[in-house]
Amino acid sequence: MKPRNDLSDKGQAVEEWLDLRFFRPIGIRIARALYPTGISPDQVTLWSLLIGLVAGHLFVYQDRWIDVIGFVLFIVSDVFDSADGQLARLRGTSTRFGRALDGINDNLRFVNLYLHLMYRLVHGGVWWSAVLLVALAGLAHTYQSAAVDFVRNAFLYLGVGKAGELDLPEDLEARSEGTVLERFGARVYRDYVVRQSQLFPRSVKLMRLLRAGGGGGGGGSVPLSFREEYRERQEVLLPLCSWLGQNIRFLLLGAAAVAGHISAFLWAEAVPMSLLLVVLLLMHEWNATALTDVLEHERNAYARFT
Repeated sequence: MKPRNDLSDKGQAVEEWLDLRFFRPIGIRIARALYPTGISPDQVTLWSLLIGLVAGHLFVYQDRWIDVIGFVLFIVSDVFDSADGQLARLRGTSTRFGRALDGINDNLRFVNLYLHLMYRLVHGGVWWSAVLLVALAGLAHTYQSAAVDFVRNAFLYLGVGKAGELDLPEDLEARSEGTVLERFGARVYRDYVVRQSQLFPRSVKLMRLLRAGGGGGGGGSVPLSFREEYRERQEVLLPLCSWLGQNIRFLLLGAAAVAGHISAFLWAEAVPMSLLLVVLLLMHEWNATALTDVLEHERNAYARFT
């Protein structure tokens, strides 16, 4: 069976410049090399995790060159993080567990990084201020990543008509079967989806309204006119996602490492990126409210004439 090259990316509309020109091209070469082997996408995810854990550890040392090596290893880790998803799409084996494992990988890599940065800052200054800064940056990172993922997948689902990787809380059931890792992954993924629905309540209401009217099935039944209006309103927000995504986070980390001011990375996450998140949430929810009103008005008008 030949690899499904048409499914090697998530969708051009939501891909970042650096992904399309660096991470995806390298990742797809790795995925194609692994395609005929027995190596699974989940195993590639674990490779990414191990490299990322080593990278995070190197940031505990207050040495600029060791930090730079850590930054390079993070890039290598992210290449494998790109390859695992592409390998799954090439084989047509993408699963919710795989997405959960991928999310756990991202979380563990950055939790490991933050803990090492906390240790480094505690031994270089006031302990409580270091703990507070790392906690704020980590919390900000959690919500920024969840928001970016939701906006992009909602755009693919409603604006483009691709199934994407968008789930609502009611799509998921508590798992009582499977391995410990599978049950843990299901629980983590469910908590992640609930967090997204809490960030975007009006957008979730819109999706539920569309589903109630037969708009399920990967967005395939969404009226074309509605999809066009959704694209027009929400696609202007996609560039904002790039400023909150993982690529910009790695670039900020690398710049802070080269400059020798690692705390600047944490401050960037905690303050300006958080302010940008607020803007993204407000604009996305404003548009979702307007689109919901349009949809409800159209349905009420249709009901009066039937």
